[in-house]
Amino acid sequence: MLKQALYDTCRQHIEARITEIRRKLAAIQEAQNNETKSSAGDKYETGRAMMHIETQNAKIQLAQALETQGKLLSIKSEKTYTQVQSGSLVVTDKGSYFVAIGIGKVTLEGKRYFCVSPDSPIGRLLIGKRGGDEVVFNGNQFIIKEIY
Repeated sequence: MLKQALYDTCRQHIEARITEIRRKLAAIQEAQNNETKSSAGDKYETGRAMMHIETQNAKIQLAQALETQGKLLSIKSEKTYTQVQSGSLVVTDKGSYFVAIGIGKVTLEGKRYFCVSPDSPIGRLLIGKRGGDEVVFNGNQFIIKEIY
């Protein structure tokens, strides 16, 4: 149930991010449609070029967010693991990590969890580990107590 709540938090986060980027793209498009060519042609062209760059950046962000969403959707939150992989909830003596997507710290039922991507530095260290294994990250040593 805890893993499902963490998964749902990640899903809501990425859906909100996708919605935000799509709104940004729509606003840029609206601005482009409403902009009229003035007598100051260079100013008009500079504005159009800047909007084009903003559009391209937003499209890249959208593609990345959709890719992240796809990775999240491939996770089976109800599955229990003996070895850390995407979808694992890793409980250590120093904190708990949900290996899914990188959204950072999440508080559920008064406890703190870190949602990390398997491609993040901490995620790469955790992948493949088992209960009882020791991990050193940023000079801090911790022991994996349980994996769900």
